[in-house]
Amino acid sequence: HLSKRTTQELLDDLFGVAVGLGTIVQLEQATTQAVAEPVAEARASVQRQPATYADETGWREGRQRAWLWTAVTQWVTVFVIRRSRSGQVAQELLGQGFWGWLVTDRWSGYNWYPTWRRQLCWAHLLRDIEAMIARGGRSAEIGEALRAQGRQMFQWWHRVRDGTLMPASFRTYMQPIRREVERLLEA
Repeated sequence: HLSKRTTQELLDDLFGVAVGLGTIVQLEQATTQAVAEPVAEARASVQRQPATYADETGWREGRQRAWLWTAVTQWVTVFVIRRSRSGQVAQELLGQGFWGWLVTDRWSGYNWYPTWRRQLCWAHLLRDIEAMIARGGRSAEIGEALRAQGRQMFQWWHRVRDGTLMPASFRTYMQPIRREVERLLEA
């Protein structure tokens, strides 16, 4: 997030290194070239993973907006910075060959990906459930029931992660949870 002039001042103030602005540009270009091959390998790796978590976060630089896009897998994390928050950037980040499970928030920029291969992030869903509870009334009743189902799911999932529950058992246990969540959402 630092401008070239701020970077120049930082290097001088903290390390006593006087660097010209042109040298900073040359170092940026050299670094980009040096990491080009590993970055390409990491991006190709994302496309082969069985599951990827994608997200984007924005900020302002002066009057312009930019977004840091991330694709996180078990083995590699890739990010890009773009001036756009469009679904095209998400497609660029994941690549044409990606066919794993995609875990995202509900933002429409991911709607190009098939719904049946996409999982909504439970952290976002749990915040929505808490908002339902805070509204009170019938909404709170449904929210509390959804929260209970989510807690049960995570209790079992943590056991799978820890190796004390087999994934096949988890899938079996999840069937009534799924039906109940669907029923509650319809309500």
